Amino acid sequence: MVHGSYPQVGNAKHNVHVMNISTGKKVKGGSSKLTGRVLALSFDAPGRLLWAGDDRGSVFSFLFDMATGKLTKAKRLVVHEGSPVTSISARSWVSREARDPSLLINACLNKLLLYRVVDNEGTLQLKRSFPIEQSSHPVRSIFCPLMSFRQGACVVTGSEDMCVHFFDVERAAKAAVNKLQGHSAPVLDVSFNCDESLLASSDASGMVIVWRREQK
Repeated sequence: MVHGSYPQVGNAKHNVHVMNISTGKKVKGGSSKLTGRVLALSFDAPGRLLWAGDDRGSVFSFLFDMATGKLTKAKRLVVHEGSPVTSISARSWVSREARDPSLLINACLNKLLLYRVVDNEGTLQLKRSFPIEQSSHPVRSIFCPLMSFRQGACVVTGSEDMCVHFFDVERAAKAAVNKLQGHSAPVLDVSFNCDESLLASSDASGMVIVWRREQK
């Protein structure tokens, strides 16, 4: 991923590196080692906190110096030992009603996990979870900030049941608000365009479907 002048990369050798975009070299003090292969990276909105997830079920937070590119390891959360963390998505607020910083995580647990960020070092506290099918595929999820500003507090995720699932994270009951069907293989990734009028979903067979939001 890219943040400012310092792209960040994770690799199969368990490393997170901050690169200098001008020289193409690693930044001094900008490398750290995780417990497993790095599968997911996400920054908070200000760009001062970086989270990294690995294939052994851990999420690490790092303090990021935007002036120098230096990384300082802060906290570690074991989501579930041995369950790969395949997606991390950060938001400074979920909706007008839920204004606490949050992290959305997929981790091969047949659940989509929503965490609250409780301090400036990126400590995570589980807020709630939502049922999906994910036991082996690298499924990803995202927040829906514009949709959440208008109605509810929505997130969307792929799933191994070949569907795209929408959840309202602030609903105490019946959090599932929509399910899109059309894929013939596990749905791996989802992405909105800038105004969230179009949603693209991709599956394990290589198919991409573009969905148009109904205008009310």
